[in-house]
Amino acid sequence: MIFSEFLACCEIIRVDDTLMVMIFKDTECLLFDMDGVILDNTYDNNFWQNQIPSVLAKKRQISFEDAKRLAIQIFNYKKNSKDWYDLDYWSNMLDIDIEKQKKAKESYEKIRLYEGSISCLEKLKGKMKMILITNAHRKTLNIKLQKYDLSPYFDEMVCAHELHYVKEDVQLWYMLRSRYRIDFKKTVLIEDTIKNIYMGLSAGISKAIYLGNENFTSSNKILSMSSINDVPSAFNQS
Repeated sequence: MIFSEFLACCEIIRVDDTLMVMIFKDTECLLFDMDGVILDNTYDNNFWQNQIPSVLAKKRQISFEDAKRLAIQIFNYKKNSKDWYDLDYWSNMLDIDIEKQKKAKESYEKIRLYEGSISCLEKLKGKMKMILITNAHRKTLNIKLQKYDLSPYFDEMVCAHELHYVKEDVQLWYMLRSRYRIDFKKTVLIEDTIKNIYMGLSAGISKAIYLGNENFTSSNKILSMSSINDVPSAFNQS
């Protein structure tokens, strides 16, 4: 896309005389990631980095440090694969009831919303089609929804696992487009993982909003924002 074509579908306005905010026009669908965008990653990070190694240490009668090293070795082997997000796979692999551990009070209490998440969703709801697309297993999604019911804000809540791919695989995006009949030319992806954004764009998604921590400069297809609080401004929703 050349710059003149880009300007045809976007406007640029000045905020506080210095900040340039991109206003996406003609957007019909928003694809929202969940973890790292709406919910922070405290729950998942603590679960896999601390809680499961602790359970593994007791089960195998080894030190926590040894259990953590073992867990990291096992997890890295499956990272970014379909199995990585599959609770049933890890229950069988580790001989631990992963779903039960995820529901445990000490874990459940760590599920947290980013400040401004609900306000953002409320501002955008009804303005366009809203789809949640997450790599999280359906069992994990359901646990999180028990604490924060996000379902009223979305037309669909999709687990990549059920489409047999992960978001790091371009085939997932083709499957998503076909299954839910999404016009990618009028779709914006909101993500915290650059690789997932690139996969979505390569499948034909028009533009993306990046909310991650990597040092990233906005381009003609990807707008970098520091907070979910800023997202409605991209669609001229005050």
